[in-house]
Amino acid sequence: MRTLLPALAALLAHAAPAIATLQIEAPERAGQQVVLHRMDDLFTLRTTRVDGTLIGADGRATLKAEVQGTTKALLIVGGHRAELFLRDGATYRVKPLPPAPGARPVKGHLPIVLEFIDLPPLDINALMTDLYERLDGFVAEDLATDEAAGMQAVDVLRREGDRTLKADSVKRPATLFYTPSWSQARLDSFAFKLKRFYADVDDPWFQRNVELGLCGLYLGPHQEPEALHTRCLAGHAPDIDKPEFVRLFRSLYEDHLMTHPFRTDERRLVDGVKQAATDSLIALVMEHPPFREDRALAELLLIDQVYLAHPGKVLDRAGIERVLADVAARSGYPGHRTLAANMLWDLTAMRPGTGLPELALNDLQGTPVPLDSVFSGPVCLVLTTVGCTYCEQELRALAQLQESFGDVVRYVLLVLDSDAGAAVRLSRSIGGTGWTWLQARDPERAREQLRAPTAPVFLLLNDRTLAQSPAPAPSQGLAAVLHGMRVQQEERDRIKFGSEAPPPPRR
Repeated sequence: MRTLLPALAALLAHAAPAIATLQIEAPERAGQQVVLHRMDDLFTLRTTRVDGTLIGADGRATLKAEVQGTTKALLIVGGHRAELFLRDGATYRVKPLPPAPGARPVKGHLPIVLEFIDLPPLDINALMTDLYERLDGFVAEDLATDEAAGMQAVDVLRREGDRTLKADSVKRPATLFYTPSWSQARLDSFAFKLKRFYADVDDPWFQRNVELGLCGLYLGPHQEPEALHTRCLAGHAPDIDKPEFVRLFRSLYEDHLMTHPFRTDERRLVDGVKQAATDSLIALVMEHPPFREDRALAELLLIDQVYLAHPGKVLDRAGIERVLADVAARSGYPGHRTLAANMLWDLTAMRPGTGLPELALNDLQGTPVPLDSVFSGPVCLVLTTVGCTYCEQELRALAQLQESFGDVVRYVLLVLDSDAGAAVRLSRSIGGTGWTWLQARDPERAREQLRAPTAPVFLLLNDRTLAQSPAPAPSQGLAAVLHGMRVQQEERDRIKFGSEAPPPPRR
């Protein structure tokens, strides 16, 4: 017993999370807010805020995060974002490089690059960047000699952009890994050279990403899915913390429920989801040969597939949510419990019928504003940012709609930026009769609470209860919604001649 105690203590100490430290050096950004988020999982990309501060007058700031093993993180600096990996106990010195010129994109923050200062060559950030470049380099070189596949990829590159492809393989379009004319011999040769190049890297987490990244390339050259499953996934616990696993898993089993259980036993699948019969559904997945001996992977496939199928019309949405809640509550795999909970949150937070979160808001003069004083009756809430050209176009269109439909709703504009002067200038340039302009005291926390990674976002509320979330933008049908509200309002206010009956109650 005495000999077991030290070993047990050492094991627990190794498993316990440690602190990763991020030191930021950005003299030109003094006074800006920096926030560090930890990615809870690589499927939903949900993030948890772990630290935040202001860059000091000396241009420096320090952030800390509790990390276990290797964790992907998101750093927000002012209105910009950068992704990186954190290791428990490590310290990183980074300098945010200036962003490329241009207007802020519709999809939230403008991406920037971090310059790592004194980064060891075998740090996980250096290794993963090098791996991505080599995998993408092979794809680019091979496509240069493959006209058909090349034309397919050129279209993807034009739509997605080089920055997205190099930032993270999770986000790379799956079509770049599906080129049937690739030579098996060329891939085998590349795989041999890549493994030999990294052979001396004593890092199991990274080596597994290398293996999975190569498996992604093998999706193309006439590889049978079951053979690739046996080669790359069988015998391994689900590597849900590894970017290359997520990309491979979703590419290999895209629409699996619709192509296998749905075709072989449609009624059992549809009824199982509707009744939230989780164990029966997992058993149904395990009837397909690759999953017969792997309940963990079958459960992961089930929750990921029903999560992705939620917007569709084939499977019962309420049943999907109950399946995810069931897995989140009682799965034997801790990672699956976290993942299912995040999926359920992603599907249900900020949806119609829920209440507006408790936001900390100021007016543009910096005075705190109680929520009940603003969100009373029908309200159109617009989440916008400074420097977003598309946002400004939609706001001007909203002002025109107000001229046509009057004040059937109260217009509240929430600026998710910390620059009060820029928010004031935006309000003056847009106009809008009687609009209420507000600013979040902590823009990044407000984004998290409102689930607003993009801008603009339009929400319709009755008091503080969400009625349409999201509502269509002015350019996408908001006029029809406002017209319907005005018709209902006129019907409520109309008093028929000769009738003693009161008008219908307001809802």
